[in-house]
Amino acid sequence: MEIILLGTNHRTAEVKFREQLALSSDDVPSALEEIKKIPGIQEGIIVSTCNRTEVYTVASEPGKIVSSIENMFARISGIEPEESRRYFYNARGQEAIHHLFRVTSGLDSMILGEPQILGQVKDAYRIANENNFTGIMLNRLLNHSFTVGKRVRSETALGAGAVSVAYAAVELAQKIFRDLSRRSVLLIGAGETGELTARHLREKGIGRLFIANRTHQKAENLAADLQGKAIEFSQMREIFHDVDIIVGAASAPDYLVSLADIEKAISKRGARPLFMIDIGVPRDFDPQINKLESVFLHDIDALQQIVDLNLEKRRLEIPKAEAIISEEIRNFLEWKEGLRIAPTIVSLRQKLEDIRQAELKKNRNKLSESEFEKADLISRAILNKILHMPTVQLKKFGNGHPEGLLRLDVVREIFGLEEDDE
Repeated sequence: MEIILLGTNHRTAEVKFREQLALSSDDVPSALEEIKKIPGIQEGIIVSTCNRTEVYTVASEPGKIVSSIENMFARISGIEPEESRRYFYNARGQEAIHHLFRVTSGLDSMILGEPQILGQVKDAYRIANENNFTGIMLNRLLNHSFTVGKRVRSETALGAGAVSVAYAAVELAQKIFRDLSRRSVLLIGAGETGELTARHLREKGIGRLFIANRTHQKAENLAADLQGKAIEFSQMREIFHDVDIIVGAASAPDYLVSLADIEKAISKRGARPLFMIDIGVPRDFDPQINKLESVFLHDIDALQQIVDLNLEKRRLEIPKAEAIISEEIRNFLEWKEGLRIAPTIVSLRQKLEDIRQAELKKNRNKLSESEFEKADLISRAILNKILHMPTVQLKKFGNGHPEGLLRLDVVREIFGLEEDDE
């Protein structure tokens, strides 16, 4: 039996195709049932996110398995099999294991080192397990992949530093104020980037959150979701003096916040620092504001420089992560080969024990009770000594040694163990 991978991701397929293949957690069980029907597949798991859909199976006849799963996904996506095949990649054995370990460590993600994928693979494993489609091989493989993901995150800096403008803004805010739970923020503009920044701030424990948006209902909806308070767009300047952070994400044609607006706020707030994040394009804040003392203004270009620097730092960690993956692949393959070693040792011991018992039985009537007991003890000791070296050698050559499987097969052939199994 072999581990087989078939998948598509952000590198091989455009978003339109990925959307057609994406499966919700509710859809995965029925897809697993379809895969179960394919002859030769013993175990299976589906990992489906916005950027990838991958199937890992334990099966025989890889060529037929891959083709069958491709046809199943063609039916799901509604795309002809011949067309959809160009979006898929497949791998088997060690190559498939290597790919999975790169996925759980964040090396194969659209954003290098992103942590969400580890949780997504864990969810996929849970669903497959609940649907009785994992066994000894996938149970071990998936748990091993989780170990890889944790090791990469703890032993390298692959996940360190902000790699999005929104998160970079929050990291800067945290450096200035340290304890965000005692601070307040005003978000101007409830678009995608502004919302993401607000969510990051909420995750970091921001104290009070105010949201202003031209469409007030959108501000109300986001405020309700993030336990904040919606402010009328025309009245937002009235709280400039009362907040510690102002995030501009409205992308207005003209500056929404002028130098005079902030000078007026400073006259009311005293020397308390004000952190301003302008992620609008065009900019929302007059850049002259940065000349004011106690005001820290960062625009999207400054934040992007931080992101680029952090991404480069992450790239430098790739060799360390790959070294961990290589080590864990060896560990997994040693375990996998051990699956064949253990039954061989058991079968060999049983074969020789049967011979020993047969000879004892044959000579039972020729020996006295005490002589028989001595013969039993002596023959048992001889058997253990005979088995000691073959057992040591089988384990030695099983641990990733290139001749391991060959020697294992020779032992099974010499002692007729395959015939006994049959």
